[in-house]
Parts: sequence; structure tokens; C-alpha cells
Amino acid sequence: MSTKIRDSVRQIDDNSWLIGNKLLLRRTSVADNWLWHTNGLYYTLSDDSPLFPAPETLPTDSYVRPLYSSANVTAVWRFGDAFLKIKLFQGRRDATTENVTLDWLAKENLSFATPRTFYYTKGDDRSYLFSSRVPGETLAEAWQGMNEDDKTNYACRIAEICEELSIRTSEAITGVDGRQLPDNWLHSSPTPYDFRPETLRENCTQLGMRTSTSSTFVFCHNDLGPGNIVINSGQVVGIIDWEIAGYVPCEWIRTKFSVGWGMDFNWDNDPSEWRLRVEYQLRRKGFPEVTEAWKKWREERFQCDPKI
Repeated sequence: MSTKIRDSVRQIDDNSWLIGNKLLLRRTSVADNWLWHTNGLYYTLSDDSPLFPAPETLPTDSYVRPLYSSANVTAVWRFGDAFLKIKLFQGRRDATTENVTLDWLAKENLSFATPRTFYYTKGDDRSYLFSSRVPGETLAEAWQGMNEDDKTNYACRIAEICEELSIRTSEAITGVDGRQLPDNWLHSSPTPYDFRPETLRENCTQLGMRTSTSSTFVFCHNDLGPGNIVINSGQVVGIIDWEIAGYVPCEWIRTKFSVGWGMDFNWDNDPSEWRLRVEYQLRRKGFPEVTEAWKKWREERFQCDPKI
């Protein structure tokens, strides 16, 4: 029986952890072939099966910090200057994996930082990704202490980053390596998942996006919510969580901010403020959109309120 995602990290002792019954992570003062280091201590991974005491759930005072868990589908932990993300495949085995996108981004000349891949592997039904931490705090953490000018400046900056990314183009709606782009907002039924490029192209055609054989598609993060934007000293310094990045019709960039409540804040007072501010800045830059068409299309196919 597979371990629940949120219980995938268990502690053996203060300096070693079992990851999903698959990987042994150790922290030592001296190490060969280390993946990353924090405060003079080095982290190594192995997939052998040495004898060790039975691991336990993480104690409340553990050095390891659970950061995020969602519906037993994905979870994130922090190990010093590294993050571990474990995610169920859920019909996405043919999709571009996040480590591939991160490695591709590392070769691009970008105006902001992205995480570096430390280690990636797959299990029977899930993936394991260790990546570097981008120093700073998330926009979500800082937002409620900002003034109006700061909020506007950050929205403008993300619109600029959308432009910066969009100069990279492709002839198909895919990830950076030509594999599938797993954006749930572009598939047309609850199950099964169908992210084949030809299916996504047909869906986008139905929505009125430019998808002819002569069209080019532009690179986009596709999930620029406030938890995925890292700021420091008043500047956007990094973008994280690239698991659904890929090439899309230009119209989708602005439309996603308009309809994508997954990019909302997790509080009740004006939760959509961030994404609608960015949508406004994209409108000012001339980005097209198909918002009303998407809402009607989604409602017809899911036979429900499109926000469910």
C-alpha cells in the first residue's frame, strides 16, 4: 500500500530521513557526492536499503518543515536551502516533468531566478523532486503589508515577465520537451485527463484562440499565483513551481489570470485581487483574451458552475 503523500517524509534520527519508503536522505558535516549544503552541513541521497531504526512521523520540532499539502495529491517540504516536492502522476505520465523545465530554464537568459534541480526520480505512482530554494518571501506572505504603489508595481512586473517568457515559441501546445502540457484548465472534461497536443489545440480552437497550422504558441508559466512569486528588497527576484509551464496560445496568458481562481489568495477579503491586477496590466499591454468563451465552454462540458 502506498504511503499517503503528506506522510511521505519520516524521520529516522536528527540527521536522516526516509522519503516515501524509497530514498534515504542524510545530513553530515563531511560528504562526497552531496546534492546541496546548508550552514556547513551536506545532504546526500541513496536508494539502497540499509538497516536502520524504524522511521517515525516528523516531530513538531523537526528541522524539516512541511510547507504545503493538497488533497493527498502533492506536498512540499523544506530541508534547509532545498525543497522537496512529491506529486502523484494522476494521468500525467506523458507530461513534461518539472525538472526538465527547470533544467531548460537554467540555460535561458532570464531577468529573474528559478530553482535548480538537485535530484529527480519516479516511483510507482508519484514523482520526487529536490530543488533549490530561491531566497526571499512569497508575494502572498508580503501582500497584506503592501501599499497601493507596491501592489501595482508587482503586477506590472509580472506582466513584464509574461512578455519576457512569451518570446520563446513553439508550433505545438506542449511542454518544453514536446511532451504533454498538464494544464487542467485547458482540458474539456473532469476525467480522463487528455493533454495530447492535438486535443488541447482543438479545445483552444473551440474557444476562439488562434490555433491554425501557421500559428505559433508562446511559453508561459501558467500558474503565476502569489505563492509562486518570490520577492526580496522590493523586487521580484524569482519564480517557482513550474510544473504546468509550457507553450500555449497567446490568448491563454491573460485569460488564465481572468478565470484562474487557483491563483487566488487563501483569504476571504478580495481573494482574486492579485490575478485581476495582473490581468489588467496584461490588457494594457495588448494581450488578447477569451474569458467569456472559456466560462461558457467550461460550464457546458462540466455541466456546472465553471468555478467548481
